[in-house]
Amino acid sequence: MKKIFLIAIALFALASQAFSDEIKGRVLGEEPDKTLKPLVKATITEFGTSNGVYSDADGYFSIKVSPKSHYIVVSYVGYERDTVHFHDNDNLEIILKSSLTTGSVTVTGDKQAVGISMSSTINAETISSKGLHKAACCNLAESFEVSPSVDVEYSDAVSGAKRIQLLGLAGVYSQLLIEKIPSMRGLGGIYGLTHVPGPWMESIQVSKGSASVTTGFESMTGQINVEYKKPENFEPTFINMYGDMLGRGEMSVYHTVKLSDRLSTMFMGHGNYYNNSIDDNGDSFLDKPKISQINLQNRWKYQGDIYESVTGVRALVEDRKGGQKGFFPDKDPTLYGIDVKTQRYEAFTKNGFIFNDEPFSSLGTIVSFTHHKQESFYGKRNYDAEQNSFYTNLLYQFEPFEEHGVTTGVSYQYDNYLEEFDKAKDNRFESIPGVFAEYTFQGIHDLTVLAGIRADFPNAYKTFITPRFHFRYALDELTTIRGSIGKGYRIPHIYAEHTGLLASARKFELVEKLNPEEALNYGLNASTIVNLFGIDFTFNAEYYRTDFQNQVIVDMDADPSKVSFYNLKGKSFSNSFQFDMQFEPIARLVLT
Repeated sequence: MKKIFLIAIALFALASQAFSDEIKGRVLGEEPDKTLKPLVKATITEFGTSNGVYSDADGYFSIKVSPKSHYIVVSYVGYERDTVHFHDNDNLEIILKSSLTTGSVTVTGDKQAVGISMSSTINAETISSKGLHKAACCNLAESFEVSPSVDVEYSDAVSGAKRIQLLGLAGVYSQLLIEKIPSMRGLGGIYGLTHVPGPWMESIQVSKGSASVTTGFESMTGQINVEYKKPENFEPTFINMYGDMLGRGEMSVYHTVKLSDRLSTMFMGHGNYYNNSIDDNGDSFLDKPKISQINLQNRWKYQGDIYESVTGVRALVEDRKGGQKGFFPDKDPTLYGIDVKTQRYEAFTKNGFIFNDEPFSSLGTIVSFTHHKQESFYGKRNYDAEQNSFYTNLLYQFEPFEEHGVTTGVSYQYDNYLEEFDKAKDNRFESIPGVFAEYTFQGIHDLTVLAGIRADFPNAYKTFITPRFHFRYALDELTTIRGSIGKGYRIPHIYAEHTGLLASARKFELVEKLNPEEALNYGLNASTIVNLFGIDFTFNAEYYRTDFQNQVIVDMDADPSKVSFYNLKGKSFSNSFQFDMQFEPIARLVLT
C-alpha cells in the first residue's frame, strides 16, 4: 500500500511538470547600514496562490509556478514584503529592505461580518468579530443569527436548551469544535451552545459537507469551529455588561498579561443570572427558565521560533430551573418543575513544532481532558449523569514533493459515561484509537485536490472507515467552484441527546441494540463576486445531499405512552439547496 501511495504521488509530480515553470533566485536582506546578508527560510509564494517554498541557508530558492504566473511574493520577519515581477526563468536576486525604521504606516480596512473564503478548498463560511458584534448578546447559540446557513431552535420549552440545524439536519450530525478540539459531545451537547460566552469569541468557522479527516469521523453534514480571543491580540482589559427589562443580567471580562515578547496569558470570566418568574401567556409555566452560571477560563500562549504552545483550563458551574410558576423555591409537590445542575471542568494543551531542516514540515499535538457532571430531575423523574473524556491528536505535516502536501497522524478518543435514569444505572466506556492520512495536490494551475482517509477502531463496534474527497477550481480570481463527498459516523447516546423528552411521562424503550449512525454526504458549491453599478455583489449557490446507511429512529407515534429507539429499516436522506446574495449599497449597510 505504501509503495502504491508513493508511486501515485510520483506520477502526480511528473504530470505537474507539464503545467509549471521553475523560477530560481536568491533572497538578501539590506540592513540599515546598507550591508547585505542572505535570508534563511524567507517565504517565497506564487502570487494569488498558496504554492510556496523557503529559501535555504544561503538564501537560494527554487519554485515551480504556473506558466500564466508573472509574480512571486517574498517575505521575511523584520523586512518589508516585496512582490517581484519576472519575465523569464533566469536567476533572480531579490533584496528586502529592513522594516526597522522610525517611520510608520497605518493600514485600515474592513472585514465582512459573514464571509465565504474563496481560497479554501472546503466550503467554509466565517462569522468574524464584526459579525459577532451584531449579535453581541450573549453566547454561541445567539451568535448564529447573522449566518444564513445555521438555524437555531429550542429543543424543548421547559429547560430552554437550544440546538442548531445545518443542511436541514439536527446539530448532532455536525461536529462542534472549540479551536479544533471536539468539545460539545455527549452530555456537553445538551446546553453546550449556551456555555460559550459571546464576548470570548474571536470568530466562528462553519464548514459544510464532509470535513477534514484530521479532526475525526463524526462530521456528517458539516463542522463548526469556535476560535477564542488570543492573549497576544486583544486589549489588556475588557468588560462587557448586559441587562434587560426582564431581569436578565450578564457580565463578561478578560484581562491579558504579556509576560514577555513570547509568553502571554489571558484570564477570562463570565457570569449570568436570571431569577424572575414570568408567565405572559398564562399557561402557568415559566416563559424562560431561571439560570445562574459562572464560567472561568485561563489561557497561556508561548510563541517561539520553532515551537508554539497554547495551554488552558476552564471551569463552569450552572443551575437551570424551569417548570410551573410557584414550584420554586419550595418545590411545591402539587406543581411540576425541573432542575438541572451542571459542573464542567476542562484542561487542554496544543503544541506545534517546525523543523528547520525540512521545509514546510511540522508536528502538532493536541491533548484535552473533560469532566462533566449533571444532576437533574424532571418532575418525578431523576437523571444523573457523569462523563469523563480524554482526547489526543498527533499530526505530522510535510511535503514529499513540491506542490504535494501530506498530513498524517494518529488520534485517540476515550469516553466514560455513568448514567442513572428512573433508578436504572448504566456504566459504559468508549475507547476509539484512529489513524489518518490526508493528501493535497496543487500541481495544476487553479485546481486544488484534497483527499483523505481515516480508520477508527471502536471497542464496541466494527471498524469505521472514513474516506473524504474535496476539490476546488478557480475559474478566475473572483469565481470558485467546490465539490466534496465523504462519509461520517456517530455513536448515539439516547438519554444525553434527548433530555427534552425526559420532561414528558413517556417511557423510554430501546427496541434493539443501536448501531452507530452512518451517512454519506456529497455536494457542490459555487461562489462569485460581481461588480454592478460600482457595488460588489457576492453570490453563493450550493446543493448538498445526505444519505443515511443507518440512523437511529426516535419513534413517538407508534405508542403515545412510549418513545421508541431503533435502527433505520428503510431510506433516510436530506436534500439542501441554498442561494444567497450579499452586497453593501451604502457604507455600513450590508444586505443579505
